[in-house]
Amino acid sequence: MIEACEYDRLHALLAFDFDRVTTQVRLVGAGAEGLGEDAAVFKEDGTTLHEFRPALPLEGEWTLAEFCAHLATLDLWPEPPEWDVALRLRNWAFEAAALDLALRQAGRSLHDLLGLEPQPVRFVNSLGLGEVPSIEPLRRRIARSPGDATFASASDFTTAATSGGRSARRPQPSTSSRRCLDRP
Repeated sequence: MIEACEYDRLHALLAFDFDRVTTQVRLVGAGAEGLGEDAAVFKEDGTTLHEFRPALPLEGEWTLAEFCAHLATLDLWPEPPEWDVALRLRNWAFEAAALDLALRQAGRSLHDLLGLEPQPVRFVNSLGLGEVPSIEPLRRRIARSPGDATFASASDFTTAATSGGRSARRPQPSTSSRRCLDRP
């Protein structure tokens, strides 16, 4: 059950003073909310959801498949985006919010619904090392969250940064992330 749709501006100051702006899509219904993030636009140019706030006909009771089919019929852009992939990114923001809302309304988690055991998530975030490469952005990130940098030690990255990008040892995924990668 969807009763309302809201858009919230999100932003983060990234490397080289790049202000990354996205829109959080919030679907509300039956005392719950589901969230998705539209990462399709890189600058505020009148096409972000939080700027033009489209009044979309999303209210109602839907299955996830019905909602996604309905969404595909809607014009989510005030003008065509520069890149075709942006069309899918924006759709995924609404689809993710709808899935999140449905799970919350049902009081279920996705892993429970699929009959899977939760596993640690490993990911890579390319933050850029600057026009003159420096290890400092990585050191600052590791200092903020030292327990999260388990994929490799800071010395591995220091070696890579000071040897022109060549590391003596290639970081390997942990056993748990290899199991996740092996899943179909």
